[in-house]
Amino acid sequence: MTENKSNHSSSETVEVLLPSKEHPAYIFHHFIKCGGTSVTRILHTWFNVVNDHFVSFDQLEDYKKNRIDVSRIRANDCIAGHYAYDGTYLHQRYPEIITQRDRLKAFTFLGDPLEFFVSFYYYSREHGRMDKSLEEFIDENKNLYAYYFPCEESDYKEVLDRYFFIGILEKLQESMDKLAIILKKPRIDIKLLNKTQRDDQVSILTPEFVSKFKKDNELDYAIYNYALSSFNAI
Repeated sequence: MTENKSNHSSSETVEVLLPSKEHPAYIFHHFIKCGGTSVTRILHTWFNVVNDHFVSFDQLEDYKKNRIDVSRIRANDCIAGHYAYDGTYLHQRYPEIITQRDRLKAFTFLGDPLEFFVSFYYYSREHGRMDKSLEEFIDENKNLYAYYFPCEESDYKEVLDRYFFIGILEKLQESMDKLAIILKKPRIDIKLLNKTQRDDQVSILTPEFVSKFKKDNELDYAIYNYALSSFNAI
């Protein structure tokens, strides 16, 4: 199905494709500090990227009420947002990823859970949203991936299976290469952007600390390992 749109400078018409199984639209679920800034740079060369972020928490309630109108999305559009709070979770904001999954296809990128925690901490501190120590932050938060998807032990595989592709931060170039093949897009070398500076607090990450972290965050590791296994099977 197509529609014609008039060109502002001439009487010519431009054929615009509506999303379909053969030509879907996409949603990039951008987990903070999982390579998203670097990925988005490439997405802008592949798609018409539709920004779906809010700038400040003062805007959150309005953001919850005003989503991108999916009926106006076209093939080769890619909506991009964080979807990190109740009322904005991806399946809440765009249930079409479940009900119209052939037309609107979601993808994301994940990294090792400990790396995610540490990167998230320093990112939050850099932006004035963190006044705790790294150790306090890790001790007080558990299974952040499960919180942000959201999912539980009973349904995490079902939730992850809503995504047609989950890339792996530790294999970022390989991830982008595989995604390019799937999408039939040109391969592009990825540059790591938005790196966050760290301090000597990372010295707490001893083998004993890491072992305890993995035990305390078993669900996040189940999520990551399931995504990694699916990725390796591609």
